[in-house]
Amino acid sequence: MLGTPPRDADALGDSSPRVRVAHIVETVRSGGAETVVRELCGALGRHGVDATIVSIYDPNLDAEQRAALGVPLVEIGRKGRYDVGFFSRLVAALEALEPDVAHVHLHAGKYAGRMAAIAAGVPSIVLTEHGDDRDDPLRAAVRSFLNPRTTRFIALTYTQRRALAISERVPLERIEVIPNGVGVTQAPSRARTRLALAIPAQARALYLPARLCSQKNQALAVRALALAAANGRADWMLVLAGTGPDEPSLRRLVRALGIRDRVRFLGYRPDAPALHAAMDAFLMPSLWERMPLALGEAMLANVPVVTAPWEGHGEFVLDGATGFVSADWSATALCSAIARALDPDQRAPVVAAARQRAERRFDFATTVRSHAALYRRLAAGA
Repeated sequence: MLGTPPRDADALGDSSPRVRVAHIVETVRSGGAETVVRELCGALGRHGVDATIVSIYDPNLDAEQRAALGVPLVEIGRKGRYDVGFFSRLVAALEALEPDVAHVHLHAGKYAGRMAAIAAGVPSIVLTEHGDDRDDPLRAAVRSFLNPRTTRFIALTYTQRRALAISERVPLERIEVIPNGVGVTQAPSRARTRLALAIPAQARALYLPARLCSQKNQALAVRALALAAANGRADWMLVLAGTGPDEPSLRRLVRALGIRDRVRFLGYRPDAPALHAAMDAFLMPSLWERMPLALGEAMLANVPVVTAPWEGHGEFVLDGATGFVSADWSATALCSAIARALDPDQRAPVVAAARQRAERRFDFATTVRSHAALYRRLAAGA
């Protein structure tokens, strides 16, 4: 049975052996999953776990950013998709680290990371499924080899756990549910942040921080803003934080709809969570999600959430109770949900309930303790 409850670090005692864990990621610079890895590794030391981050690609961190990690960083230095020599370097790095557990993340970790951990003889392998993976016969064949050799899978929600068990043919007892946690930061000044972002004082700022890609569906938010402008809502403004492959097409769409003065492209922002202080609503028009950190950050920052009805959204956002859910993925439906979120009479009780829910659902300390407890169980079992 996997149900040993997590223990606080103080309960471990000085005699408890420390567990060595190598987190294998593509890079540590940006993205929700990368943020989880950085913050988790930095906190595990207080719970009897010595973490090392293994970055397959160049992390592009300066000295200050490296120091801020608080844990060792091993760089494999893969130059591109044709640099196949990275695999032997990854295996050698794991052999030198001798971790008790290899914890792999995202595409590179899911495939190359698990392969390297097996080759290096790592006793236990953990895979966190941060999102969906493109499927084809080759990937399916590789997963059929790797999945039985993966000690534990981590799903972020119970909806994802059920889907993962079916799609990957993994027994439920080998899938742990550990939600991502969000640390609460002190909110900066709303007025100063708006001034720095060139957001007019009277504007209703709609915030969408995410990679600019088809999954995040920023185009729907742009079309909803254009529809709102056509219907006389001249004070709505869309603020996009992030970069990605859809940026050129999104800029073209903004120009074609004649709303260039109502859309801000902020680019990559390492301080994206802090910008919630300047916003009036948080948008998530995504086609699918797992457990988006930005959602929890918005709820903890007392910003009303407006989301599309992606599968599993109900584990976080209940329409009219802890957020506002559009009826479908149309601009009309998203506009309607935004209008409700901006209504003072509707938003106040929703924001308060959303914060209470987020404090339970996105508790960072619980996330850290749950991971540490899993690593200790696996190390003891090995």
